[in-house]
Amino acid sequence: MIKAVFLDIDDTVLDFGACVRAAMEKGFRQFGLPPYEERMYPVFERVNARLWQGIERGELQRSQLIDLRWQAVFRELGLRADDRAFELFFKEELRSSAIPVPGAAETLPWLSARCLLCAASNGPYRQQERRLRISGFLPLFHHLFISEEIGFQKPDARFFETAISRLNAAPLPGRAYPVRPEEILMVGDSLTSDMQGALNGGLIPCYFSRQGTPAPEEMGIAYTITKLEELKSILAA
Repeated sequence: MIKAVFLDIDDTVLDFGACVRAAMEKGFRQFGLPPYEERMYPVFERVNARLWQGIERGELQRSQLIDLRWQAVFRELGLRADDRAFELFFKEELRSSAIPVPGAAETLPWLSARCLLCAASNGPYRQQERRLRISGFLPLFHHLFISEEIGFQKPDARFFETAISRLNAAPLPGRAYPVRPEEILMVGDSLTSDMQGALNGGLIPCYFSRQGTPAPEEMGIAYTITKLEELKSILAA
């Protein structure tokens, strides 16, 4: 029986790609850069993924993003700008950006009524909490487990150990306790942080692949979904 659902935030609840595109378009105008073009987003996506994977492996600190992210993006795009100033502008735009993933508005209330719904995200706590509030989804979450406040990053098993310990230490009326790792569905779009983290922590992994790309068979992912609405059939089974 699934008692709790852990949801990643970026590209699982909120459309991170859409938020980034909007921030880039506005930032390029603000900093007098050439107009944003869609070909530029994959460059950001590739650089950002590489840096966050380094953070997940413990090779980089999150604070280093300010010096590395836009410096690398602008270099690949052949653009010149104050990358540190752009990073600060970009992060402020993201803090105020909350574009839901299709199906989130319909699925999250259903999940919240049926099980313990928890955010499980790598990132700054205040930023992620603010974005959930702006989206209107914040009241639907029973707990927010964010790496900056937890003290560990996904896929570290200690992220999940700490989250589950806190979950059981603050029982809510009408919910079944204790909650064990094997009774938690971890839903996320990242194989390296969400799915590997679920496997490391003993949770049930559910890969959210909006493009329909399957997870490697050797990972042993229990579920793969392409739409959030598919979670209803998993929990109703």
